[in-house]
Amino acid sequence: MMMNYNFKQITTIPNSKDLIDIVLSKTQRKTPTVVHNGYAIGRIRAFYIRKVKFTQDTIHEKLSGILDGFPKLEDIHPFFADLINVLYDRDHYKLALGHVNSCRNLIDNLAKDYVRLLKYADSLYRSKQLKKAALGRMCTIIKKLTSSLNYLEEVRKHLARLPTINPFERTLLITGYPNVGKSSFTNNVTNANVDVQPYPFTTQSLYVGHTDYDYARWQVIDSPGILDHSLEERNTIEMQSITALAHLKACVLYFIDISEMCGYTISQQIQLFNNIKPLFKNKPHLLVLTKTDLKPVEQVDPEDMASLQALAKEEGVELVSMSNKDGTGITEVKNSACKLLNAYRDTQTVDQVTGGQDIMKNTENVLRGVYIAQPKKRDNRERTTYIPEKIKQQGRQKIDRPTLRQIQDQFGGAGVFDFPLQEHFDLENNDWKYDVVPEIMDGKNIADFVDKDILEKLNALEKEEEMLEKARENEIDEDEGEGLDEETEAAFQEVVSKRALKKLEHKLKQNSRSKNIHRPTMEEFEKVLPEDANKESIRQRTLKNRRKLRGLDSDFSEESGVEDDNDIVDEQEEEKRANKGMLKRHRDLKRTLSRSRTRGYKEEKTPDQKAMDRVKFKIDKIWQGRAGEADRAIGTKMPKHQFSGKRSFKSDRR
Repeated sequence: MMMNYNFKQITTIPNSKDLIDIVLSKTQRKTPTVVHNGYAIGRIRAFYIRKVKFTQDTIHEKLSGILDGFPKLEDIHPFFADLINVLYDRDHYKLALGHVNSCRNLIDNLAKDYVRLLKYADSLYRSKQLKKAALGRMCTIIKKLTSSLNYLEEVRKHLARLPTINPFERTLLITGYPNVGKSSFTNNVTNANVDVQPYPFTTQSLYVGHTDYDYARWQVIDSPGILDHSLEERNTIEMQSITALAHLKACVLYFIDISEMCGYTISQQIQLFNNIKPLFKNKPHLLVLTKTDLKPVEQVDPEDMASLQALAKEEGVELVSMSNKDGTGITEVKNSACKLLNAYRDTQTVDQVTGGQDIMKNTENVLRGVYIAQPKKRDNRERTTYIPEKIKQQGRQKIDRPTLRQIQDQFGGAGVFDFPLQEHFDLENNDWKYDVVPEIMDGKNIADFVDKDILEKLNALEKEEEMLEKARENEIDEDEGEGLDEETEAAFQEVVSKRALKKLEHKLKQNSRSKNIHRPTMEEFEKVLPEDANKESIRQRTLKNRRKLRGLDSDFSEESGVEDDNDIVDEQEEEKRANKGMLKRHRDLKRTLSRSRTRGYKEEKTPDQKAMDRVKFKIDKIWQGRAGEADRAIGTKMPKHQFSGKRSFKSDRR
């Protein structure tokens, strides 16, 4: 099982007090908070069982997140497993995670027990006390995790500060005594910014930089210095270098300070190489002579130089020199180390080199290049390449075809000549290449199906149909009237006339529904009167009728046609009042488009009609943007009885 070695993704570990606050506040927010003694006992039990179960689930989720976030030493690469052992003590690390796991199991079992007890609670008080005891015991268990959670938080912080090292990537590992130039070389060949000082043990942890060689990405690891003593006496800083040397499949660069400015002689540095030589087993390594600017190789003591050459010959490694100050030999050292590692990786399978990671496999296959398979010779027969004669002749004949650019320049240049693209169309019939509309079916296109005289033919066809309809109607009329006696003929005519009358009435009724009834004005009425009609007498009769309707009886003599003076005066006043009424009605007619109709009794609506009216009223309110039944209405923003007077006791503490 492979995992992602990005320890920066581990979430923050809260301490025990913060974890209790997180769990209890989430329980309060996510579960119901109101229960009454009057509820059914089953409902009360379910209320408190939900509280206990939700708290247990929340704690289980938080503790599981802590356990899943930290790497398991059995599943990760041995380099990281040993590095965690060196930095944090493997036993202490596993004990802390085991403590968290045991507390998680205790809380799960505790919740089961109290849920079982809550099922038999017989009152709200007992249910509440059981819930209180359950949550209290859970919090007590969490408080016991204080030391473990604090330790895991410190481990998380340190893991997040570790450099991101890929154990399967191409790696150059630099080692040697302290202050021999390891960090300076790392800064020269990579983008790492390692602190460089003239005293030993400046580098106290692993530093990683990256460089490029042969179109591939390489990581360069700068390790802390190592002293020559037994493994039990080495401190944490030195053990980080030992761990990297033991588990990383890298090219090891052992730096030797030939100027002896580091405080150790060449013989001591050779002795350290022999002591840690088992860590270089089956790994390419290189002996690098540093600080040649302070002491050139030619000035090295002959005995020491002979020891170095004997060591290189014995190990079968290359002896190279360089100077970090003036930059001589740095590129040669880097290239030699990269070539050694490439040759070593080529001897191994892709799975061995990449650790089974698919992304690394693809990258490795690309970097190794394409494998070209060569056929093996099976007999002594020569099998030459066969080339047909036709192909050979085509190769001898050089066909000088003009290019499109040459044709364009010949006929006027760009913007004047457009090359006919139809020449390159590959169609069944070459005559179709220059068709304006392409073929759609059986060698025909849309233009083949268009009739120019279609409109004239359509008009002639419509006229012919109209004539046929008229002839058919005449035949029906003739057939209906033939062979009838007088009585039957009379009955037939009566039916026909009644049918025509019904049609006319229906038509008039339809027209009356959509149009207002026209009422003639006085001027229109006078126009239709005969010329010898007395308009004055008409007006007098109108006034008389009105007086009768009001209960006024005039002494009008029909025989003599003479009125007394009082009647004349009354008629004049009545006429003035009538004229005023006419003027008023005339003004009203100007305001309205239709004349007023006589009001009748209001018909009683059915329940369905009333319901439809209510729906229409609601729809009108919606379209007008007015508040409806669904809108929230607050009658009084601050009711007097709720916002006046003094509050005391618990009300003040809310």
